[in-house]
Amino acid sequence: MFGFSLPKLLILIALIAVVWYGFKAVGRINRRRQAHTAQAEQPPRKKRFRIRAKDMVQCPKCEAYTASLDSHTCEV
Repeated sequence: MFGFSLPKLLILIALIAVVWYGFKAVGRINRRRQAHTAQAEQPPRKKRFRIRAKDMVQCPKCEAYTASLDSHTCEV
């Protein structure tokens, strides 16, 4: 009843191999998923070009704020 025969041993080896490679595949999928979520949670990389802030100046006539009074024309 519990005799070891060649077909039974081959089926057992094949079953163990399927389970082993199945666990490896699931682990690989989980690692990719974790790497993807970790990458999505990281702040974006600094861009090459930065936006530079300029001080705004208030026009004495119309009291509007502009970056430069030289290029500003009052529409009042």
